[in-house]
Amino acid sequence: MNQETNKIDFKAIANKIAQYRGVIIHDSINIEALIGAIIAVYFVRDDKNNEFNRKVIDDEYFSFGLKIRILEKLNQEVYPQFFEDIRRINNIRNIFAHKVPTLDEGFIYQDSKEEKTEIKYMSDLHKEFLEKIKKADEQLHKIFFSLVEEKRKNQNETTNNSKK
Repeated sequence: MNQETNKIDFKAIANKIAQYRGVIIHDSINIEALIGAIIAVYFVRDDKNNEFNRKVIDDEYFSFGLKIRILEKLNQEVYPQFFEDIRRINNIRNIFAHKVPTLDEGFIYQDSKEEKTEIKYMSDLHKEFLEKIKKADEQLHKIFFSLVEEKRKNQNETTNNSKK
């Protein structure tokens, strides 16, 4: 192989990494925002929703993990593996955001529980991410719209009761 070929191969790998990272980080941000919206709809009056999002949900210390814990405590109906899937989505996002891949398009992965090292390939992680994000996104939208509808009904009942 000549030097020119090595540059092209490296550039192709770098482009693939950037593509995977872009999709994974973008979709993770959307999932996190949707969880934040669910928390806000559940706990906050409409006239304080924007302020709550700015001051609480969007605060740098209000972590994705904390949002997941709060969502769990809302006791919404979800599919059996939902919270495991959400945590795995975040784990894959962190791998792509913080790890440097090997030249064979993998990430060296240290499993601290089992004390073993293995390589997780970008394409496998990307495929797993897409499968989990699709199901989780659908579930989160169901929760969000259900809460919005419930809030709307409660507001209508309150309005009707105050007119009596």
